[in-house]
Amino acid sequence: MLRLALVLALVAGIAALVVNFVVTKPAIEQQTATLGDTQNKLTAETAARGKAEADAKLAKANAEKAGKELSETKSALETASNDATMQKTRADKLATDLSKASKERNEANQELARWQALGVQPDQIVKLQTDLRDANEARNALGEERKIFLRSIASLENRLHKYEDDSEKVVEMPGLKGNIIAVDAKWDFVLLDAGEDQGAKEHGVVMVRHGDKLIGKARIVSVDKNRSIANLLPDWKQGDVAVAEGDKFLY
Repeated sequence: MLRLALVLALVAGIAALVVNFVVTKPAIEQQTATLGDTQNKLTAETAARGKAEADAKLAKANAEKAGKELSETKSALETASNDATMQKTRADKLATDLSKASKERNEANQELARWQALGVQPDQIVKLQTDLRDANEARNALGEERKIFLRSIASLENRLHKYEDDSEKVVEMPGLKGNIIAVDAKWDFVLLDAGEDQGAKEHGVVMVRHGDKLIGKARIVSVDKNRSIANLLPDWKQGDVAVAEGDKFLY
């Protein structure tokens, strides 16, 4: 009886194992397959993520390289532009210098041709230029001497006219005007930049103005071609303003 019970229990256990194996195996296989798929997906995703990260790093490196190349290109472009500006400035200056040199050469050739047409040699040209400079210096010296002589004459005539009575004589000089170019305060006479050609006449009286103010009168005592000498009339002297070079006079 005991043996029968053991046999039945064993059969029941075997049956349970068979049932359990039949039912559980497909589930285990399915779980195993699902786990494999999950591992495959995880592996693929890991690989994809690694590739994406590698691609991102490569893209970043390429972007940095492109940025650096762009910066270098921009710097090179600016340098080239500055060099071009400098070269243009130099070219413009050279063109200006060349034009000036060509003009001076043409003028020199023309002047040389004129001298050669007169039969003058280069060494003679130098001598003529020296003689011309000396003549100009002598002319200027004579001009200064002439001014001194005019002052001396004016002084003598001024002293002479102090003993003459011209106060009643009226001389017409319509439109006469100009500037006082010299003053002798000691002898009270002035030098006018107008003479016979401008209508100045001996014994004529002109008014002297400083700006808009009348500061005196003067009587012309000597007339040259383009210069006159006049005595300042004492009755018209202004105590606060003295007649000076650069003042205006008019009839």
